[in-house]
Amino acid sequence: MIDESPNINSADKILEAATKLFAMDSFAAVSIKQISVASGVNSALISYYFGGKKNLYQEVLYIEAEKFLKLQDKIRQQPGSPLTKLRTYVDGIAEMQQQNPYNIHLIYRELLTPQPMFENYVRSKLYRIHQFMTELVEEAIACGEIVADIKATHVAFTLEGIIMFFFLMHSHICELGNFKNGAELDYLLQALNTYLASLSKK
Repeated sequence: MIDESPNINSADKILEAATKLFAMDSFAAVSIKQISVASGVNSALISYYFGGKKNLYQEVLYIEAEKFLKLQDKIRQQPGSPLTKLRTYVDGIAEMQQQNPYNIHLIYRELLTPQPMFENYVRSKLYRIHQFMTELVEEAIACGEIVADIKATHVAFTLEGIIMFFFLMHSHICELGNFKNGAELDYLLQALNTYLASLSKK
């Protein structure tokens, strides 16, 4: 049944449905009608609450980016070495993905193929997600956990590639690797540790 009356629950339903749809497909491919049907909310309320699909998509991106940024802020305040914080960060991302398996697609789609209309948004929010990894690597180099003659940005891109591939291909990795439930995360940490070990000072 379609919800005809404006209320706070309707906005939440729209956001939840739109997040899932945008995570599974691109901005252009998802229609207002699809969001309306998936949320059970009249399509007119999408404009009422968000001013149309463009603003709704930006709000979805904002919410998802904030989850990463809040996780980063939390880790910055924790004690421990840079590489310990890096592993904690990966654990945090894994926990987020278990709750919302496809949401990381939203972040990395905009990093890899950003919508022109959201260029400023991507630079102001999503680039900060990448920068956090670079900061951790720079700290690891500064304190001697990683060899000093390697560029932090290069290490960060490699680490992000390992993490991104794992979560974007998570369902296929589980099937191809024949992992027991939850054991695939051990593989991710092993892959990260193997790469980091190759960069460690002897």
